[in-house]
Amino acid sequence: MLVTLKIIHFLALAIGIGSGAANGVIGARMAKLDDAARPALAGVESTLGKMSFGALILLWLSGGVLAFDHYTSWQAVPAVFWLKIAFVVVLTGISVRLNVVSAKARGAGRLPPTRAMARLGQLAMLSSVLIVTFAALAFTA
Repeated sequence: MLVTLKIIHFLALAIGIGSGAANGVIGARMAKLDDAARPALAGVESTLGKMSFGALILLWLSGGVLAFDHYTSWQAVPAVFWLKIAFVVVLTGISVRLNVVSAKARGAGRLPPTRAMARLGQLAMLSSVLIVTFAALAFTA
């Protein structure tokens, strides 16, 4: 069971970070396109954003079980693990915001604001890097 959860956790991590990185590349390319070409790529960005959010949900669920199994008590949880969780919360908020902005724009028949989405995407990627870094530290100590 734990091996299956670890596999799910690592695959979700790959999907989440990979989708975020792909959205960064697509967003940079979209900014250079004319308005007629942008909607097709916006649809791809939206799909990747949904995939990334779904992966984040799987990470929360699998990670919670894995952490509960790994640490024997609340006192055994190192501070660096809580730093990781703090950035997971930040990433979750950013992901929700990205999806809400995207859905509102779609509902209004327009594209999401490029600069705001790019900035949120950069913050999400930074949070992801910090999460992986603190996870490596927390589970290696």
